[in-house]
Amino acid sequence: MSSAPPSPALVLFARGVIARLAIWETLTLAVQESWGGPGAAEKRTWMAGVLVDMFEEQQSKNNSGSSAHDDSRVDPEDIEDTLLQIMADEFEVHVEDGSAEILGKDIVRLWGAIINSGDTGSTISSSASEKMVQEWESRAEITKGRKVHAHYQEAIEEDGDWEDDDGDDDDEDNDLPMAEAPQLIDHDHSRTEPEVDEDGFTLVSSRRKR
Repeated sequence: MSSAPPSPALVLFARGVIARLAIWETLTLAVQESWGGPGAAEKRTWMAGVLVDMFEEQQSKNNSGSSAHDDSRVDPEDIEDTLLQIMADEFEVHVEDGSAEILGKDIVRLWGAIINSGDTGSTISSSASEKMVQEWESRAEITKGRKVHAHYQEAIEEDGDWEDDDGDDDDEDNDLPMAEAPQLIDHDHSRTEPEVDEDGFTLVSSRRKR
């Protein structure tokens, strides 16, 4: 770990990554529901550090190396793959809503704005990159503490005897106990009108006729 303080550009980038992760609803939901365990919030901060390190390493290679900037480049797909891997490993969530792809593009776009605007020096101007970070930080502040509603599909495991019964109308269904049925059903007749005897009493066929 380098003892030199990070450049203002790297600080700005780190701010942007933290803010962008803070407005990623999928991650917010995972932290909110403690899918990553009691330290879920700390894992989000650690995730931001992982992403920043990827770009810092790339910048170090470019500065010390032999070739041009695009020899060693972090692509949106790299960010997406890293996010998906961390979500699966640390939060046990498989993200399939496309949000990780969008987030990857946003982070790479921020880095590109910093590089292209010359903000890698000792000072940071009021540039597009800074405005981008401020916008994300503003959105993160607005949504802070707001409960995120689940937009995910979870496989619900029920008793094994019921897992394959959905939509099956075979003879096995007729053998199930009927005691808890909300209404009596006569499986042997198609008509639903009750029979009434001469004294006005409704006749109900026994459910165990056979």
